[in-house]
Amino acid sequence: MMPSGRIFGILQPVFSLRSAHDVGVGDFEAFDALFAWMNQASQKLVMVLPLLPTTPGDPSPYSTRSAFGLNPLFIHLGWLPEGVRFSLEEQQAIDTARASPTVRYDLVFPVKTAALERAFGAFQNQGSTARSREFEAWCGSQREWLEGYALYATLSEAHGLSPWWEWPAPLARREPKALEAAHREHAKRVRYHQWLQWVADGQWQRVRASAKAHGIVLCGDEPFIIAQDSADCWCFPKYLRRDGRLGVPPDEFSVDGQDWGLPWFDFEALAKDADAWLRRRAKHAAGTYDVRRIDHAIGYFRQYVRDEQAPKGRFVPSDEPAQRALGEKNFRLLSEGAGIVAEDLGVIPRFAKDVLASLGLPGYQVMRWSREDGVYRDPRHYPEVSLVTTGTHDTETLRGWWETTTDWERETACRTWPELSAFQPPPKDWSPELLEALLRAAMNSQSMTCIFPWQDLFGELERTNTPGTMGPHNWSYRMRPEVQKLGSDETLQRTANWLTRLAHEGRRG
Repeated sequence: MMPSGRIFGILQPVFSLRSAHDVGVGDFEAFDALFAWMNQASQKLVMVLPLLPTTPGDPSPYSTRSAFGLNPLFIHLGWLPEGVRFSLEEQQAIDTARASPTVRYDLVFPVKTAALERAFGAFQNQGSTARSREFEAWCGSQREWLEGYALYATLSEAHGLSPWWEWPAPLARREPKALEAAHREHAKRVRYHQWLQWVADGQWQRVRASAKAHGIVLCGDEPFIIAQDSADCWCFPKYLRRDGRLGVPPDEFSVDGQDWGLPWFDFEALAKDADAWLRRRAKHAAGTYDVRRIDHAIGYFRQYVRDEQAPKGRFVPSDEPAQRALGEKNFRLLSEGAGIVAEDLGVIPRFAKDVLASLGLPGYQVMRWSREDGVYRDPRHYPEVSLVTTGTHDTETLRGWWETTTDWERETACRTWPELSAFQPPPKDWSPELLEALLRAAMNSQSMTCIFPWQDLFGELERTNTPGTMGPHNWSYRMRPEVQKLGSDETLQRTANWLTRLAHEGRRG
């Protein structure tokens, strides 16, 4: 369930964590020191980006290959009982990656993949042990999703990462004899992918235990849909359909709308099977996080699909009563016994917001976007059941926005947000005083939950992602200090004390 009371916390992708013990990309080991600093700063919640398995070599956490499981990239090698040694060349790559201000995926992926494969080989060579028996028992408990995922990942490698619909027809169609033969031929590699998931799960449970001990709530990010080339699309093509492409309709930001090239959910087919797959997904996610952010919440009410029937797009379902009923049904299912936040940004019809409000599910208040009739809203009048934030993983940072936005935007913010009223005329130049006023405006909002992207706590400019672009600038942001120094650095200690003061003033903590 959602935590009670007024709290605040941070948005920090796992890959953005920096530790003295990683190989150049954030991993699960960094959380313990982060949680300790969060306690000093009176923070109660950390939100991460999706942790699901992704396409090999693709750093985007939204390039998902499965609705279940975890990304092996975040396994901490130092926690592997089998031990990991590096060649001189690998150690040089690690040293270069660690020194980089951003994630060097070109160095990290090959080093980490090779290290995990060696560790698995050592695990295999141990024969039957208590640890191997624990592994087998875990595989049995996760069979519903694990077998399909591990075979998919194995066959994807065997076919040069070509999409599953380009595999030999018997495999693409999942004919039983072809699947049995593939299992026999690739048994060791299938076991490897199962082992990766077992190790990642065990380490994530260690993170969860640490979070609980520190009183920190873990908030995940659940993508709405899964990629076409994924285990779920391969295993359940009647639920995740490829005869159309998911996107969004035209709006004030895009004349033609957006074509995401993703499959779409056949909610009617899901309903005929008692929504079994969707229920499994929700249960799995609820067992992974304390709270989760449901991405693209409007998609559970209606989907915008481009297909042969409507090349320019159509809504499924087509009418508002059916959309309202579908959304209410889906969100009752998704929130059963779990805390969720509905990402309701963009063009969201009033009826969808009304349904979410009637279910007591918090939506988003991104301060720079929260307006009524073009006028900024006073954060003190935001809905109590909501999440306020200064930005998302897809926006420029708070400082980046302030320094590049229009004079009108700055003037309106200073006129509407009480904490900025003293800034007259509104300054374009950034300052520590301005940062404090902006954070205080969020802290003092009526929203029960307040989240700051890590960069916004320190007035940084480096952003996490720039939508519509590709390149090494995306998904590669790394926090500047190592987590081990958060508790000893005087500047960071002052920041923690300052945030505690703001939290107390805003009645959070």
